[in-house]
Amino acid sequence: MSSSSPSPSSSSSTSPLGAETCHLPAASVEIMRCIRCARAKEATSTDDATANGMVRVGHNIYYCHRCAKLVGYI
Repeated sequence: MSSSSPSPSSSSSTSPLGAETCHLPAASVEIMRCIRCARAKEATSTDDATANGMVRVGHNIYYCHRCAKLVGYI
């Protein structure tokens, strides 16, 4: 019985695990909380606030869409 699979020595051209790691920045999870009603949404740092129903008022300060309409921000 002849085996057609390659021998382990012939596959030594592949690199070991960890040798070709990609250094992409990791996206962190942020909790966006409305300053008026405390409604919270979880999003990654790459997500847009408006896609999650939140309106950014300042740096790390948000209104939910409902409260932003009530106070006249939008």
